[in-house]
Amino acid sequence: MIDFRYHIVSIVSIFLALAVGIVLGAGPLKGELGDTLNKEVAGLRQDKAELNNQLEDARAAAEARDSYIAETNPTVLAGVLQDRRVALVVLPGSDAAVAESTAATLRSSGAAVVSTTSVSDDWVTADEATASSRDTTVTRAAGEAGVDVSDSGAVAPRDVLLASLLTVPSTDPSAALAPATAQKALDTLAADDLIEIDTEGFGLAELVVVVSGVTTQGDDEARKVAAERWVDLVIAFDDRSSGALVAAEATTAGDGVSVIETVRNDATASKGVSTVDNAGGAMGQASVVHALTEQAAGDVGQYGLAAGADAPYAPLPAS
Repeated sequence: MIDFRYHIVSIVSIFLALAVGIVLGAGPLKGELGDTLNKEVAGLRQDKAELNNQLEDARAAAEARDSYIAETNPTVLAGVLQDRRVALVVLPGSDAAVAESTAATLRSSGAAVVSTTSVSDDWVTADEATASSRDTTVTRAAGEAGVDVSDSGAVAPRDVLLASLLTVPSTDPSAALAPATAQKALDTLAADDLIEIDTEGFGLAELVVVVSGVTTQGDDEARKVAAERWVDLVIAFDDRSSGALVAAEATTAGDGVSVIETVRNDATASKGVSTVDNAGGAMGQASVVHALTEQAAGDVGQYGLAAGADAPYAPLPAS
């Protein structure tokens, strides 16, 4: 058993050690310690200055690269998608600037953007009342267009319907809906606030570009489920059309669940759908055009700088 004398000895030892440290620090070791600390601080300051210089050099190089690509894109991309008919689909949580620049890039490459459709969160809602109303509207719109959604497979009937209203079936183009018929059904969906669509000059597309973002509503599980439902819509577009691509700016993911990352992690989607995760920049915009060309040829690729990318940028088509 430890007695009182042991405690006294321990306390005295502690104070002696402190006293010795104070004496040494204030005496013989003071100069040496001070010099060492000053040298360390000076070294750290120099390292910080060098790292800042390297960062500025890297930033300047990246800006110069992006400026060069932006200047040359119109020439390099001109005619690459000549006469291709593209549907642009914009998902909730996406970057409006990415959608605008993608539409402009597609047009400068020779493509015709024959529709621009913004889809609302209600399309993938988990709220029972909202989902019931949505499904009723989808059934009515499908009936108006004469689209059979009774056997939609692994994706939802609403996804098959929207794909049918916006695209030409690659397996049998003659089975495409008349644009006026498709537009009427789209107006029914829009009247229930499921979509917003620019129908001026509307036509059915052979290729689809989906501008995606992140799901932010609900808890983590709800966000994950919503992202997976958006992937189902992308799969429906890819299954029907001649090719589908998902474009996004990965740095906008934040706390939400990234749709483009969910596409890449889905074994079915990643086999058929291409992605570009840096579509907010000039290099990514070029990748959108070249990856869409790949899609039209039956190939697929994941491009950009985020996890799951096959390469930083899509390859130029063979001349």
